[in-house]
Amino acid sequence: MLNLYSLKFAYQLISRMDPSEVRYFKRFSGFHGGDKFYLDLFDRLLALRKQRLSPNQIRPILQKEDPKLEHLVKHLNERLLEALTFYYETNSPEHRLSKTLRRTELLLYKGLLPLLPKMLLRVYHQALQEERFAQALQAVDLLKQLWGMNLIRGKGLRAEDLFRYTERVLQYLNHAHKAWYMAAMYAELILEEGESHPRERLLVIDQYASHLNLEPPHPSDPLTLHFFYDTGQALRARLYGQTQQYLDTTRLLVYKMEQRPKKLRFLQSKYLLALNNLLAGLTEQKHFEEAWQTLEKLRNIVPTSRYLALQKERLLIFNELNLSFLQGRSDAVAARYEEYLERLEKTYLRSSPSYAISSYYLLAFNLLTAGRLSQTLQVLQRVEQGALELKRRDLLLAAFILRLLTAVQTQDPDLLRKNLRAIYRKLRSLPRSSELEKAFLSYLRQVLSGQFPTQEAALDAFARYLQEVRSQGSHALQRFWEVYFPIEWLEKKLQEYAHYTRTASSGRSRPGQ
Repeated sequence: MLNLYSLKFAYQLISRMDPSEVRYFKRFSGFHGGDKFYLDLFDRLLALRKQRLSPNQIRPILQKEDPKLEHLVKHLNERLLEALTFYYETNSPEHRLSKTLRRTELLLYKGLLPLLPKMLLRVYHQALQEERFAQALQAVDLLKQLWGMNLIRGKGLRAEDLFRYTERVLQYLNHAHKAWYMAAMYAELILEEGESHPRERLLVIDQYASHLNLEPPHPSDPLTLHFFYDTGQALRARLYGQTQQYLDTTRLLVYKMEQRPKKLRFLQSKYLLALNNLLAGLTEQKHFEEAWQTLEKLRNIVPTSRYLALQKERLLIFNELNLSFLQGRSDAVAARYEEYLERLEKTYLRSSPSYAISSYYLLAFNLLTAGRLSQTLQVLQRVEQGALELKRRDLLLAAFILRLLTAVQTQDPDLLRKNLRAIYRKLRSLPRSSELEKAFLSYLRQVLSGQFPTQEAALDAFARYLQEVRSQGSHALQRFWEVYFPIEWLEKKLQEYAHYTRTASSGRSRPGQ
């Protein structure tokens, strides 16, 4: 488990800092007196990071330079967290209400009480407008303190007013919390088992959801409640295979949100996810024109914070690559190969590593379709590395398969044998191999030992194995296969490879020769 005061934490945090964050940290450190030896350590870690050394490699180097390394690292981490917290508070409108509430607490402590009632009421109403119910509740709690100190009784605020204010917020919180739980239960099933799941589990979740006694939100209810309720209904429809209902529900949710444009600035994270869910339904139903229009909406959003900018970029990359592959625009992606690599590297690990690795995988698919074989193999190495880090065996297996398909298309026997051996070594080193992984190992042994008389026979055996993966894989793997490995595309590729083997010279008749 990562420790906030460890060298590994400092190294990872520094490696993810933007140049503007680095500059702010150094300016922030200037406000503190005393010796600043931790700044020297910061510069040293920054330099080591550029050398791409691992945390295990840098520890012995730094311990030789400073025996008091642990104490210095703890001091550095404290300053880093303090500086970056201030940095994001001063550069994000999302923290405005929190800062105002802290100011009211300061004024309360200093005894400047006449300013507080109006100030807190403004915070309360603004928090409701922005649907930040926790801050609204905090504002009412401070008003209750003033009431209890006999400072606002008889001055326009009664106990009944404070009760109604609190009751309103608690109702919103309770309904939104239940709607979130319903959506989370369906989402959790997809995350754990994919959409090819045991029907019994879905029925159990339906029973839990019915006990929540949730009713469809009223049009005047907060958008947060609409978002969670509609998202839950959409996910349920998807799990039941009702793809048209999923699309209709996600489309309606986006429409509801866009009818309240003033609120979207405060609910950008939810709007981004609503657009992403709509894009998933549109691409599955092959409504590509509307999908590109929705993607343009996503692209035109002006993020209100750096985190939301990162989230937007992550979703943009994924959907751009996915739509380009599905619509045969892979050549345009291949022409922007370096740009996509740079964008992916900036988002990897800083938003959602799983999303980023899936985007690398989609990039590899586009490159292969465009005939950029060497670049495809380079990107697949990144996919395999990320899949191992994230323990995504489904994605790792798919990357191995795609690597072999790419190597075959190069028509280079030496490169094919090199990739066969590399995949065999990686697959053999995995702990607790599944039956499908064991079958793949067996296939690789046969190929490497030259047991297939022709390359076409080896490809036929490979095609049979792929069909076995689709039919006998785990639920998560089956769904992954349906989404990321289109069978029509695969069959077309195998036909192309069969054509290559028929026209190849007799010197290439064996796959490993």
